[in-house]
Amino acid sequence: MSLKEFDAKQFLLEKGERVGLGVAITLMVLMLVFSLFMPSKGFFSGSPAAKANELKTTTEQLDNALRTRTPGPGDKPEEREGKLIALDTQLLDPDRYQTDPWFEPRMKENNARRPPKIYNVAEAVAVATHIPIDTYLFRWKDPPSIMVLQDPNRRGALGGSGGGMNPFSPLGRGMQGGRGPMMPSSPQNPFQQAQQSRLGQGNLGLLQSLQGAADNTEYKATWIPLDEWSSSQVTAHQLRPLRMAIIGASFPYKEQLEEHKNKLRLKSVDEVLEQTVGQDDKKSAAFDFRGLVVERMEVDADGKPIGEWIDPQLKESYQVWLQNTYYPFEPEDPKYALVKPNDGKGLVMPLLRAFRSGKADAPGLPGMMSMMGGGKGLQLPGALNTNTQAATDDFKSRYPDVAADLPKLKDTLEKLKEAQPKQIKQAQFQKAEFLDAFNPNASLPGDKNQNTSPNLMQPTGANKTTEQSYVPDYVMARVVDVHIEPGKYYKYRLKVRMANPNYQRMDVASPEYKEKETLESSDWYEVPQIVSVPQELYYYAVDETQNLSRRELAALPQESAQAKLLRQNRPSADQVVLQFHRWVETTQQSKKDTEQIPVGEWAVADRVLVSRGEYIGRKVTIDLPIWKYTQNTFILPADKPTLNRKALKPNTGIEVDFGQDPAENNMILVDFEGGRGVSLPGSKTSDDCAVEVLMLSPDGKLHAHNSGKDIADTNRTERREAVLKRIQDVREGKAID
Repeated sequence: MSLKEFDAKQFLLEKGERVGLGVAITLMVLMLVFSLFMPSKGFFSGSPAAKANELKTTTEQLDNALRTRTPGPGDKPEEREGKLIALDTQLLDPDRYQTDPWFEPRMKENNARRPPKIYNVAEAVAVATHIPIDTYLFRWKDPPSIMVLQDPNRRGALGGSGGGMNPFSPLGRGMQGGRGPMMPSSPQNPFQQAQQSRLGQGNLGLLQSLQGAADNTEYKATWIPLDEWSSSQVTAHQLRPLRMAIIGASFPYKEQLEEHKNKLRLKSVDEVLEQTVGQDDKKSAAFDFRGLVVERMEVDADGKPIGEWIDPQLKESYQVWLQNTYYPFEPEDPKYALVKPNDGKGLVMPLLRAFRSGKADAPGLPGMMSMMGGGKGLQLPGALNTNTQAATDDFKSRYPDVAADLPKLKDTLEKLKEAQPKQIKQAQFQKAEFLDAFNPNASLPGDKNQNTSPNLMQPTGANKTTEQSYVPDYVMARVVDVHIEPGKYYKYRLKVRMANPNYQRMDVASPEYKEKETLESSDWYEVPQIVSVPQELYYYAVDETQNLSRRELAALPQESAQAKLLRQNRPSADQVVLQFHRWVETTQQSKKDTEQIPVGEWAVADRVLVSRGEYIGRKVTIDLPIWKYTQNTFILPADKPTLNRKALKPNTGIEVDFGQDPAENNMILVDFEGGRGVSLPGSKTSDDCAVEVLMLSPDGKLHAHNSGKDIADTNRTERREAVLKRIQDVREGKAID
């Protein structure tokens, strides 16, 4: 058979098993031969004793070589003579081997200054609150005036033009058209609108006609030019309610100082704090905070955006309030004194002075002191260092302690307790400013006609002292938003703005570094909390008379509007008893006089009868404390000033609107069931059970209330008890600050 005729496939099919078996046997034989019969392998590998002797001999040779320490010919290094190469000593150009962007560029020998990175706040918290603000009564006409009080039993004005500094005079001097500084000309100014409409023509009948529960002296209110004010006069002050969101934050102060030191090529932190930039009126410390940049966005309850990020104009809106509260600001908690460089200038917005009543026992300086809070921790406008006053142990601020929830700031305060420094390292140059929304230590401007202290008129350096100083890891920052609305939710984000330490300097690495006057953080810090502005109107399925006996009802003040509500007849079969709570910003004096009076209080209508199908919101006559500045005290006004014959006291109570405007926005009572004496189906007996109330809101949503849950609501009970106690304190003439 020829090779061409050979069919390999057919061959393997017929004899493949034999071929495979033969190949396997052949390989096995070869492996046995090479492993067992080759020299030094298998049977010819030698005995174990011979192998042990060989290992022993080799080991002894190595030991002898180590002990003799004499190298043999084979151990000597190779002869290198005539084999050396020439050394290349040519200098390399480092610019050809740049390592950017992985490493910072090599410092140039000229030590030129570079812009420092501006760090952002490291943590922040935000809360919403209601605060009654203490304001003066200004009239921005020609000449600008302020209201003072006079004793009607004395002739002429109280006090006189006495000496000392007049802090109000700068508000009326050198201003075009007689308008004070920083007072916007926009008609949206709330103070101008309210004061000019009620008091612009000298008509004080609105508040003078209110009837109080206590017999207090009625002062005569008089406008005087701002230049004629003196500390011997009793200055009228008015309560103004305010909603606000307060954002507290921690800023890495130590890290920022080190950043400035490195980028400005300075040797120490002290050199950073001693430098200044700019010229003349633009001169400032090189390490100078210029406020926080704030943006706000409205969101829903779950944090989903409703609008875009906007600038809420915090500084501009706050400036109007600063103008009318003027000096002093709210005292600060002394524990934060060492975490506010330069008293917080540029990082901490001052807190507006919260309202405190304080009855003036006599006209003149004691009365003014009483009106300003009664002494400790608070000073008169015009007194030296009014804005750096710290709260004393017996002083209780109305403001929430937002900074207490900042962990990094708390750790810094603990370190400060251990270090016990006398002061912190801060900029040595402070520029005098006037009513700056980010300067709690703004100096009072000088008046050429008054004996003023020079250090209040000129930029001054910080006190240089040998006392122990300290650089805290973090310092406090704070902003206040006074334009928030009830029932809404907000998100905030922040940036820090500082002075450019290279502004208009020639020793910079690049000309562009000296152009900007300020620098900002590159990224935003978004405050993690959603600021929820609380609702200001609540309805509860509660009847307070269910647990009151006839004797207890009879013991209530006969002249009280609250008592009249509780003594109402029992509801009809188609009526249910509800309790209303509302935070009242303003209310009208009476049904005839619709002028709004500032209140800033929670109001409670204890017992309101509502029928099925009716709007729930309505006007109810209740007791409500109102500040009457012409008597310098809180009073309980009366819508109808009549004498209660049983109590021999004037009836109290004014009408307060517990509804929405327009009326179509009010909730409707759909249905209710339950309560006392409910007849059981198929039985002649009755039972007491919880009242179930169903309400319909304008957006078509149904709201269910259960009297059992509403009665047990701690927020409701605590709010009501506080309101009733406040009413009783006013009725008895007690201080209610």
